[in-house]
Amino acid sequence: MKILYKIYPLLLLIIITFVAYMPLLQNGFFPMHDDQQIARLYEFDLAIKNGQIPPRWVQHLGFGYGFPLFNFYPPLVYYFGEVFYTLGFSLITSTKIVMGLGFILSALFMYLWAKKHLGRLGGFVAATLYTYAPYHATDLYVRGAFAEFFSFVWIPAVFWSLDNLLEKKTIGWGIVTGLFLSLVILTHNLIALPFVFYFVIYSLFILYLSRKEFVRTFLLLSLSGLVSLGLTAYFWLPSLLEKKFTLVDDILTRELASFSLHFVCLKQLWDWPWGYGGSVPFCNDGISFEIGKIHIVLFFIATLLFGFQIVRKKNIEHKKTIFLGLSLLVVSVFMTTSYSKIVWDAIQPLSYLQFPWRYLLFVSVFSSFIGGVFVYLVEKIFNKKVALYIGIFTIILIIISSITIFHPERILKVTDKDYTTNQDIEWRISKTSFEYVPKGVATTLSDINTTQLAIKRSDIPIQPFKVIKGDVTVDVLQNIPHKKIFQVDSLDGGILQINTFSFPGWTTYIDGNQIEYSDNNKLKLITLDLPSGNHTIETIFENTPIRTIGNTITLITSLAVLFLGIISGRKAYFLNTHEKTKR
Repeated sequence: MKILYKIYPLLLLIIITFVAYMPLLQNGFFPMHDDQQIARLYEFDLAIKNGQIPPRWVQHLGFGYGFPLFNFYPPLVYYFGEVFYTLGFSLITSTKIVMGLGFILSALFMYLWAKKHLGRLGGFVAATLYTYAPYHATDLYVRGAFAEFFSFVWIPAVFWSLDNLLEKKTIGWGIVTGLFLSLVILTHNLIALPFVFYFVIYSLFILYLSRKEFVRTFLLLSLSGLVSLGLTAYFWLPSLLEKKFTLVDDILTRELASFSLHFVCLKQLWDWPWGYGGSVPFCNDGISFEIGKIHIVLFFIATLLFGFQIVRKKNIEHKKTIFLGLSLLVVSVFMTTSYSKIVWDAIQPLSYLQFPWRYLLFVSVFSSFIGGVFVYLVEKIFNKKVALYIGIFTIILIIISSITIFHPERILKVTDKDYTTNQDIEWRISKTSFEYVPKGVATTLSDINTTQLAIKRSDIPIQPFKVIKGDVTVDVLQNIPHKKIFQVDSLDGGILQINTFSFPGWTTYIDGNQIEYSDNNKLKLITLDLPSGNHTIETIFENTPIRTIGNTITLITSLAVLFLGIISGRKAYFLNTHEKTKR
């Protein structure tokens, strides 16, 4: 019975979130804006199973020439997908399992966080509101923003762990907070960027509440920050310092992706037709950016009740946390609108977010928490019975009102093969995202003046090499994402082109001796001069110094965290045993 009592919240949350993930139980898959998820998991799996750890270079994207996708794009959701794919599920099913877990885990962590301040009922209401926040549906069923969608899981998890750090002030909770921060970074770096603000504000709030133990709390928070930066250094160091070698700055911060074109109109936050179109300038979007009518109504009622209690000078537990939640909600809404343009202009890194409406994720976090506050205050003003009836009614109302939006536009009767043929990945999918292609590859402008690669379908390579000059015989010995090995034979030498984009880290060897290669061509492909005779050519994607530094920092941090975790765990165990003995 004790076990059932402990797990019943999780079982109830699985039931509450069922409507959200129910469409994922159907066979097939669904269309989305970011229709790359299956292909990315396929490429991720190919890299992992060929020994490229951590994965950085993918083989077929980039029009068949490959590019360092996972050197820049956070890999965590694909690690989760890889687990299920390795267990024998299909790529599509593995992806949908991770999506379903995204709904359940985000509800769980919102429940845990809200419960600490608002009680069980407030926690359940907040978790329901969070699950069925309209932007949650937009992220998955419209945009297909798999990684951003999974960020919903970790944001309340960080706040929950910070609350436990405040309460227990142990190294263990300092490490746990650092781990959750790491998961934010490795899930979606563009969400991690604005989340720094929320983490700092909440940390300052924790320090304020811990004034009597300021130094200890500050050291634990510093430990959390160091743990997160250390564990993720293998990713963020190369991502930051090597992006200058790609087209990312041109494509992600300018043209149609400029943040100035994608502010949300105030009317869109309250009511806008649900659609599966895109974000366009001047509030003509074919996609909805609603906060949620129930969320907004509960915000206003909760604010009034909160003010009413303050005026009556009633003692409200967690009053400061509630006020902080209200404030951060207002800030988050403000950042989605054009009124915040001065902030976006002043803080240049924000331009990488592209879309101010990404802040709707944070709006969803705090509006859901405040929705839980509403039930909490009802209980304080009236009684538990009234609060229970209102809470249950609110949960049912939220779920019923969300049925019309928590589903894809349609279900496609497709299998893995429909997404993983070389022809599909190298052309259709490659055309949708190529911002991490090396700078210097020839580009052109589309009909709407956006940057495109100057690559035609006929340019897609059939083989991993091309003889540019000379009578050369080539045998392919190995062709995996990070390593190409050829046996070549030439009477008078020649020029061999490796059909792979040149990028820092690619190193070429002839018979084990490193040689310089050229990339002075239209597509910046690896090209090398061949001496006469029979030779072994190796082209290997190796670590640059910055990747080696990042990998080393992550390894050292991992060992340190493991050591500290063991010490902290043993200490907690002995303290717990001692307490039981005293009783």
